[in-house]
Amino acid sequence: MTPNRYSTIGDELFAAGRFDEALSAYRQALAASPRDAQARMGLDAILERARTAQPNAQLRTLLLEAYADEGANWDAVGWGAANQLVVGWPADNDLQRLAADPLLHAFLRKSLNRDADLERKLLALRKAVAAAEPGPQVGELIASLAEQAWLNEYVWPDDPAIVDEPAATMFRPPAVARAEVVEEQSLKVSIPEIAPITDAVSLSVQAMYETNPYPRWTHLARRPTVDVRAALMRDFPHATPVEFGNGPLEVLMPGAGTGQHPLTVASSYANAHVTGVDLSRASLAYGKRMAARYGVDNIEFLRGDILDLPKLGRTFDHAECVGVLHHMADPKAGLQAISDMLRPGAFLRLGLYGESARALVVKARRDIEMARLPSTLDGLREFRRKVMSGEWRRLRPLTAWEDFWSASLLRDLCFHVQEHRFTISRLRTFLEGSGLRFLGFEFNVGASQSAAANAGPLELYRARFPTERTMSDLARWEQLEREKSNLFPGYAFVCQKA
Repeated sequence: MTPNRYSTIGDELFAAGRFDEALSAYRQALAASPRDAQARMGLDAILERARTAQPNAQLRTLLLEAYADEGANWDAVGWGAANQLVVGWPADNDLQRLAADPLLHAFLRKSLNRDADLERKLLALRKAVAAAEPGPQVGELIASLAEQAWLNEYVWPDDPAIVDEPAATMFRPPAVARAEVVEEQSLKVSIPEIAPITDAVSLSVQAMYETNPYPRWTHLARRPTVDVRAALMRDFPHATPVEFGNGPLEVLMPGAGTGQHPLTVASSYANAHVTGVDLSRASLAYGKRMAARYGVDNIEFLRGDILDLPKLGRTFDHAECVGVLHHMADPKAGLQAISDMLRPGAFLRLGLYGESARALVVKARRDIEMARLPSTLDGLREFRRKVMSGEWRRLRPLTAWEDFWSASLLRDLCFHVQEHRFTISRLRTFLEGSGLRFLGFEFNVGASQSAAANAGPLELYRARFPTERTMSDLARWEQLEREKSNLFPGYAFVCQKA
């Protein structure tokens, strides 16, 4: 049996919820072809969900194999690794045993911790390590904890009493700038500019991301090569078929940030050339550094405002803009600027905040404003202290959000200078007159594995409106949302240029 067949069987078993059998199929595929991206993605999705009440030797082995694979999704497997570290943590906090744990070191150096129980253990470990006698094992723990501090952008509490390096690097940046910081500073000047940024809100957003490029990421996971137009036509067969010729698919990605999404697209979309645009030079320099690191040369980065995109004087075959437009003063103006750049028939993927899903964040923003917490590192740390200690008990569920766990993520989540939120009714108004046709929602965006998609809303739509097979009627979706306000975690959807 070919590796591809094992991977396909694994996907089928995964979709059926038969995870142990799926895991076996993915492992067989990887044994035959270690760079099989489909199998790697499927196995990582299982490791992401793996939880045990006691340490599991097989899981630890699989997690270590994932950390040894540069193409694995370390963000995803970090969830399973955190569980294994918590359930296997020595009751006596034995430094020697912890220092000898390869999974702990791999996790600290490669995955951002997003587990509250593990953070408490790691903070206690950091304190013990800072007070321990120097030695090789202590040095290794310091290095690993310092790398985790770098990943979370020093959002853990500081201890001003720790001033000598290397121990101080577990609390704050080293005195000598890291090589990647130096490289990014030099790359900033090489980024072309579309036009000077003049919009007041855009300038405020730019300043925020110059301070905290978002997000900080460490590696580019392998993804199977996909013909994105064919995939979207399969998912939305009511779309208008279009041929753009044999040249590269020109992809526009406004709000490119630090390049994680654009580089994933550039490395996995077949025959594509990506243009990433962002307000922040610091973010774009991060993306350029990572593009060079992974040898992705079918991408260019431009600094500029979405409002100035028409000044490029170019058109594009496809665009993706996820988590961006809701941070503009006028999201509809931003949408129109993107639409004007698209050729007829081009697809546009969009992602926007939902009013209901952000209710907790709205409460957090109010509490932050009343407490006059600044969006500085100290302000972020104080906010986390209030939430995690229970002082702000009603906000404690924020610890279950992925974006609670680093400075740039938390600042983007709760301290953003500009935020709009949508409902289906507002979404309908948002799309009116844009020249874009709504094709449908995507409920698997952000999932490690498409089989893990939340099928609930789709099943509800089919049951309620069995004769409307395209599931693209926003008036009907609005009706369902009125009946069930938490139907959407946010709005991820696809449009097509008329």
